[in-house]
Amino acid sequence: MSGRILGTQDPVVLPAASLKSDNRKSAIGGNTQVVNALLAEYFEFDEISREALLSYRVAYYYYNSMNGGFSQFVYNSNWNTGLVNLVLDGLICIGAPQHAALFQRGAAMVENPAFALNHFLKSEFFGENEERDHLDALSDDFYALDAGGENIETLNDAWLRGRPNLVVLGADELAAYIAQKAASLPDREARKTRKRAAEPRYMKLIRAMCAAAEQSLDRLTIADPAYVHEGQKFVAWHFITDQGHHFLVDTGERALMFNGTTKEVILDLLI
Repeated sequence: MSGRILGTQDPVVLPAASLKSDNRKSAIGGNTQVVNALLAEYFEFDEISREALLSYRVAYYYYNSMNGGFSQFVYNSNWNTGLVNLVLDGLICIGAPQHAALFQRGAAMVENPAFALNHFLKSEFFGENEERDHLDALSDDFYALDAGGENIETLNDAWLRGRPNLVVLGADELAAYIAQKAASLPDREARKTRKRAAEPRYMKLIRAMCAAAEQSLDRLTIADPAYVHEGQKFVAWHFITDQGHHFLVDTGERALMFNGTTKEVILDLLI
C-alpha cells in the first residue's frame, strides 16, 4: 500500500475475518468497519473508495428502511443529496434495479414541491405525522421486494466479495493500514478540532459517556427513533465500544447509556 491519501478510485479493503463467514452480511459489516475507521480518523467521504461508499450507503438505507420504513431513512439522512445519490448508484451497481426504481419513486415523492420536506425533517417523528405516513406508503413494496428475489443485503454482500481489485487484510495489517492512512493526513489535528466542535449533541454525549464508562468508542451503527423508555419514545443512538454494543437515550434532562444486549443501564447522567 502506498502512503498517499485515499481516493475515490481506491479498491475496497475488507478484514479477512469478514470473508470467512457464509453469513450474507459479514462482508457488509467488514466494509462498514473499515469506512467507519477512516471516518474516525477524520477522512472526508470524497477521500474514501467510491465502491466502499456505495456499499456503505446502501447498507445505511437498507437498515433504516427495515427498521422504520422509507420515512425513517429520509428523516435520519436529512435527505442529504450526496448520500441520496450514492444510495441510488449503489442499488444499481449491486444489481437491485427494482429497488432502484422504488427508490426513485420515493425520491420523486420527497422532492415534489407539494411535499413539506423541511417541515417533516423538523417535526416529531412519532405520533401524528402526515408526511411520515405519506412516505411510508412505499414500505410494503420495499419489504415485498426484499423478501422476494431482490434482497439488498444478499446482493450488497455478494457485490463486495466480487470486487475485482478487492484488498483483504488480517487484523494487524488492517490496523497498520488505517494508522498509515491517518498519518498521511497533513492537517489531521485541525480536522479533528473542527469536526469535534461541529458534532451534534448526541455524538458529544456518546463520547462523554464512553469516557465516563472508561470505554473506547469504535463506531456508531444506527439510530432507532422508536425506542421506548419509561413509556415514552426516544431516539436510541446505537454504537460499538471496545466492550461491545451499547446505545444512548437522551431524554433532554438525562443521558442514559444502555448495554445493547441486556438493555441494562450502564450510566445515567444528569445533563
